[in-house]
Amino acid sequence: MGRRVAKGIQMTVPGDFLNQEMGFALLVGSLVGLLAYFALSRLIGRGRLSKKKSAAERQFRNVYSIMDEARRQSMIRYYMEKYECGREDAMRRAVEERQRDASRW
Repeated sequence: MGRRVAKGIQMTVPGDFLNQEMGFALLVGSLVGLLAYFALSRLIGRGRLSKKKSAAERQFRNVYSIMDEARRQSMIRYYMEKYECGREDAMRRAVEERQRDASRW
């Protein structure tokens, strides 16, 4: 049907390769792939949004970036006990105290 014979050589006509069924299958496959991509990106994006850090925590981590995580957590606990405050306030106070120390010299 889609083949022509010219002097004993079989040739495929390009129109036969991209018939209606093949075009429809490519279109449906592309749509399903796009839907799967967007669904997965939304699921992954929600996980990132829930882990968003506050401004105080970002600043605390930037100022004390040279310390390892255990030392930073220990410092937060120290300031929480020292000032009897919450975690966010403790990080803010630690950064403020560090800035005061840096500006003294």
